[in-house]
Amino acid sequence: MNRTVLYEAHKALNAQFVEFAGWEMPLSYSGVLEEHKAVRTAAGLFDVSHMGRIQVDGQGGKGFLQYLSTADVAALRPGQACYTLFCNNEGGIIDDLIIYKLNRASYLVCVNAANREKCLTWIRTNSANFSGVTIEDISGSVAQIAIQGPRSLEILQEMTNVDLAPVKLKNFIEGRLCGMGSYIARTGFTGERGYEIFIPAVIAHGIWESVMKKGEPYDLKPAGLGARDTLRLEMGYPLHGNDMDETTTPIECSLERAVDFKKGDFIGKEAILRHKEKGIERKLAGFELLQKGIPRHGCRIYSNGKTLGVVTSGNFSPTLKKGIGLGFVLPQYSAPGTEILIDIRGKAVLAVVAELPFYKKMRKK
Repeated sequence: MNRTVLYEAHKALNAQFVEFAGWEMPLSYSGVLEEHKAVRTAAGLFDVSHMGRIQVDGQGGKGFLQYLSTADVAALRPGQACYTLFCNNEGGIIDDLIIYKLNRASYLVCVNAANREKCLTWIRTNSANFSGVTIEDISGSVAQIAIQGPRSLEILQEMTNVDLAPVKLKNFIEGRLCGMGSYIARTGFTGERGYEIFIPAVIAHGIWESVMKKGEPYDLKPAGLGARDTLRLEMGYPLHGNDMDETTTPIECSLERAVDFKKGDFIGKEAILRHKEKGIERKLAGFELLQKGIPRHGCRIYSNGKTLGVVTSGNFSPTLKKGIGLGFVLPQYSAPGTEILIDIRGKAVLAVVAELPFYKKMRKK
């Protein structure tokens, strides 16, 4: 089983480990609820080095990534990032990811941990049709940690030589962190103000320890995969492998915001357009329970005895104090306010389709 360069740091913090996508990762340290609360009220520190980091360089890189992904990568300026999708020829989602433009002819492609090898193969295979493109898997040489929460700016600002306050969402800055070169990005998976930090793997342990120490007066806590999942679910963010895969299109998954149909040709465009014009048979929707219960992946969604779909992600929301989830339903049942039933261990639990995100705290821009 794979381990990140921060494994010993997690072990020293008495982390509870779990297998995830072939990686031994911390599920929690002090408990999911406590870590979740820390991110919502102060700050949490995550190790996300298990994710894939692939650098695409060369004069052909922009055109290549423009064709490979659904967003308008060509519109990015250095220091900007975009959320996008890799789709197959049938419009199915291979992965959702973030592309960072480092400079005029260099990009960092950050993919999900479970799809690292698949995405790397997809990138390399399709690059054969483009000249002036070089691809390097830097997942092992570059580590990635994320500090998320309303006090994340205060903590990091004391540790870097660059002004982080002006850095907007989906933007990043190059600077020195604890005297070492790094990229600091206003990206994350929690819905709070936060930063993802890209640093050389050889110094990752020292940076982790420094951030932990600096964050002590601000009630910073290390946070694991458990809190990461409840935080992203409160934001209604779909998770690849649960809420989308290669058999689902962006139209079904309510991810049209990540697709720019006006930018020109890209892999899967025609199939997605056909699917949009033809109409869909299922729609990913969020729901809140109106009764006690915790919805889980695989629970049946129904109404008047008719099966509408299945829960793809579900859990107890520590912030809202109720069960919430995502699931595919028939399109006519996907409007907010629609009452549905969730089968939880054989019990019919009343729920209502909710407008996303579930957690609607205003964020500073």
